[in-house]
Amino acid sequence: MVVLKGGYPFYGKHVGVIMLDCSFPRPPGDIGNARTFPFPVHYEVLEGVPAASLTRDGDKAAVNLLIDAAKRLERRGVPAIVTSCGLLIRYQNQLSQAVRVSVATSSLLLLPFLGAMLPKERKIGIITADASAIDPHVLLHAGWEQPGRAVIRGMEGSEIFRKAILEPQPPFDLDIKQLCNEILSVGRQLLFEEPEIGVLLLECTNLAPYSSQMRKTLSIPVYDVTHLVYLLHASMNDEIAGMP
Repeated sequence: MVVLKGGYPFYGKHVGVIMLDCSFPRPPGDIGNARTFPFPVHYEVLEGVPAASLTRDGDKAAVNLLIDAAKRLERRGVPAIVTSCGLLIRYQNQLSQAVRVSVATSSLLLLPFLGAMLPKERKIGIITADASAIDPHVLLHAGWEQPGRAVIRGMEGSEIFRKAILEPQPPFDLDIKQLCNEILSVGRQLLFEEPEIGVLLLECTNLAPYSSQMRKTLSIPVYDVTHLVYLLHASMNDEIAGMP
């Protein structure tokens, strides 16, 4: 006898995604594009919550709304939760304590795994939206206690990224090819300056659509938030979809 557990308003969702309330384009590969994944995801948008209130300020009211969103996803039967911004790593412990399902707020959670894979003298390059937003204290939320092995570079000085993602304005256009070239330029410069880097980790979820091109062009392993989503999905499902 096969028993299906009830009590939820809808079914078939595999991963819940808490989304910041942003209006810029999200091409396939971005966590905010449902076509990125070959399995169902369910989105919960923090409507009316300014991104900076969570990524910079730690506003108590905004944090409470973030926790409420996680609880709503849990009540709807979502077995795992991720977020649309890696800087929400600040709330990893609060969210994981607030619900009884798996929570992964950021690709930065992969740092200990990547660090263990590499020789101790090799470093991890982290590319983020704004380098000033990540410091050793932030990395501690991911369980990373080796700040000297993490080299951080931001996209804040890249014109296309800044206009499209950091300071988006209507009509919210995005030149994907130009943005890809900017990301490759930042990655190329980072590897030139730090030849001991053995792997790149994209903290910013909006960089994930360009991971594949980075691997091809820079000839280095590249990880992003989609790997976390696939990992969570694979841990709870017999059918494991192809990794990105």
